[in-house]
Amino acid sequence: MSDEIEQQENERERSPISPALRSSLAAAKLAPLDRGGEALALRYAELLDEAVAAQKYVSALRLVGQVIDYRVAEYNDRPGQQAMASQLSTAWDRISSALAEHSVASDLGPKLLAAMTSLNLTPAAREKKTPAASKGGEVVELPANPLQAARDRARAARERTGS
Repeated sequence: MSDEIEQQENERERSPISPALRSSLAAAKLAPLDRGGEALALRYAELLDEAVAAQKYVSALRLVGQVIDYRVAEYNDRPGQQAMASQLSTAWDRISSALAEHSVASDLGPKLLAAMTSLNLTPAAREKKTPAASKGGEVVELPANPLQAARDRARAARERTGS
């Protein structure tokens, strides 16, 4: 492994996302209405932190998978060893499946960013001053039925213009 790659892996291990996000969320003083988005963002961050730890084992796991494939083929060629081949193959499938759950960084990174943006926790979101469900800890009243609210506004506008 090159020194640069090793340095990047060590840096990622020392800089988990979850604690930094928790700090940002605490400073944001979100309203109760935002708690779902907060919980989702934290879960994404936790999964990303776990994925960083699993990344350093990818090459070793690839090698183990090749050895297992070789042994399964070898057992399948021997009379009476098919059960062992099946057990070994099933065990590896379970291990691979469990590890795949940790290989989520490419999927969750953008989702975490979107969740953080919706909570106005990114510079881009704060710069745009997009309307959030809460501002400064105060809950903004949302209409019970947004479609009906839009219809009511349109009807009122038509009545004002006489159309």
